[in-house]
Amino acid sequence: MEPTPLQPSSAASLPSRQHHTVAQRAILALNIVVVIACLVGAGALLYGKNELDSRLQTERVEVQTTTAPAVTVDPNNTASTITPETFPAADPLAQNFLVTGSDANSCADPNSVWAGGAAGREGLGSRSDTIMVMRIDPVSRAAAVLSFPRDLWIKIPGHGKNRINAAYVENDYSLLAQTLSDNFGIEVDHYLQVDFCAFKRIVDAVGGVAVPFDTPIIDTKVGIYVHPDENQTLPFCHTFSGDEALAYVRSRHLKWIDAQGVKHEDNAADLGRISRQQDFLRRALRAALDKGLFNPSVARGILSTLQNDIVTESGFTVDDMLKFAGVMHDVNPESIHTYQVESYGKVISANAVQMPVDSENMRAILAIFQGTAPLLGAPDQVTGGTTTVATPTSGTTGTTAAPTTVAGAPVSTLPADNTVGQILPPDDVKC
Repeated sequence: MEPTPLQPSSAASLPSRQHHTVAQRAILALNIVVVIACLVGAGALLYGKNELDSRLQTERVEVQTTTAPAVTVDPNNTASTITPETFPAADPLAQNFLVTGSDANSCADPNSVWAGGAAGREGLGSRSDTIMVMRIDPVSRAAAVLSFPRDLWIKIPGHGKNRINAAYVENDYSLLAQTLSDNFGIEVDHYLQVDFCAFKRIVDAVGGVAVPFDTPIIDTKVGIYVHPDENQTLPFCHTFSGDEALAYVRSRHLKWIDAQGVKHEDNAADLGRISRQQDFLRRALRAALDKGLFNPSVARGILSTLQNDIVTESGFTVDDMLKFAGVMHDVNPESIHTYQVESYGKVISANAVQMPVDSENMRAILAIFQGTAPLLGAPDQVTGGTTTVATPTSGTTGTTAAPTTVAGAPVSTLPADNTVGQILPPDDVKC
């Protein structure tokens, strides 16, 4: 039953004023503080939404899907071209986020020892060293990431064959989205262009990101030298600040140092860098979740980044962002499966490029991002063969453990998480 509204009465009928006890006054004061805090919080959220509604955006892209998707492969590769069959969507509410890492707007400190991580692009225009598609299913709370090596040699619509990096245009993802559709059958639902400033601000907002290492690492080109301090033994944990983290994830000439002090470069180059970027993405998400997305420093960093450093497609509202942020809050970062397009090196017209490989493993990976295979329980990726259930590996060896069959687990020919590279954080060390 609804309460009866209080009726007005004459002054003569008013009861005598009651005095509140100390405890009652304390409770009243507390309630006032809570109400004010709620109002301030609501005002801040409204202000944030109003500010973000005027953030950086680009036109939404609609790709042409008349061309049958296929992976472009080297004619000398005996595997057949991928021609996927048509199946109902495995996760009908799942969506693909195309994420590009722009090297524009570095907000670099020229006096920083890690300034090399953002240097060397003055006057050369913007390019993307990082191209990935993140698929998120709001129903199963599952996510997976597929990365594309920047030197991947494929057909660029209307431009012939070139590196996939050539399809990137700052603030305009139309050509890149069409390229992904034509070559891999992957459709883009949302776009996020993240520049160097965004990356550094987010890392600093979460208080830095800790990464374990089982050897010292070094890259003098970007100013990286990570080693245990006098109180640490191998393996050890190192916390990256924003500037240093940028140098680490951009390093293409990272070396590990053995017990004799000899340096060994990771010959996986860009492929090894992709593996480290994906690993760092997991750890950064874990750091944000551990600190709390509503922690003042995290919230300020994210709001500032969304307003100044990240470009989305028009129509992707703040409500959409909050919805998917809520989904990601429930995703265990360690459960995010990470893949990259399998490839091999080749020289074309004196240029070193990566040729995509058409394999059973690659078809299984693409099926996830095409929506014909489910994200929930998505398998791990191994290179060079099929697997049942793969045992994760780590360390500087860069090898993948032999697959093992787990009792009760369904036998699968789907690939496992990619661990390409010789410098990879050990899986069995927690920071």
